[in-house]
Amino acid sequence: MDPHTGALAWLAQGAASNLLDRLVDRALDGPTAPPTWPRPAKTPAGTVEISVRHHLAAKARTPVILTLQEDGSRTGTAFPVVLGHTARIALPGGHYFGAAMVVDPARRTLQGIGWCRLTVTARQTSPCLIPANRPSAPVILQLGLRKADGTPLFRL
Repeated sequence: MDPHTGALAWLAQGAASNLLDRLVDRALDGPTAPPTWPRPAKTPAGTVEISVRHHLAAKARTPVILTLQEDGSRTGTAFPVVLGHTARIALPGGHYFGAAMVVDPARRTLQGIGWCRLTVTARQTSPCLIPANRPSAPVILQLGLRKADGTPLFRL
């Protein structure tokens, strides 16, 4: 598997349908407390400002599932955001891989998928833009975006 798809594959393999629904609901419910990295920092924290852009010109609030992984890690953390909004996340300084899935909860379709590498500098703010593109069937199969029973999490 392409190493750039690790965060998405992690989310797909670990995400049950109800987890996905809860993340989408949280993204649509509006602003909550600023998200933070769940583990204690070994290095001083920095802030990353992540925006997800997609060609979709949606008038409604479109949920995005954002995942972040530390370089070399096989697990990650998922954050619910809204397409076009900027998520400010406090992270320990270091190198990360970010991935985004743009979803349409009403039709259960995957609208876009994208990823980027980012570096967080201690005590500074680092910007990151994730361009999301329309997914293809081979990419969906490669990522394993399926429920435990083998049915797809999304339609294309």
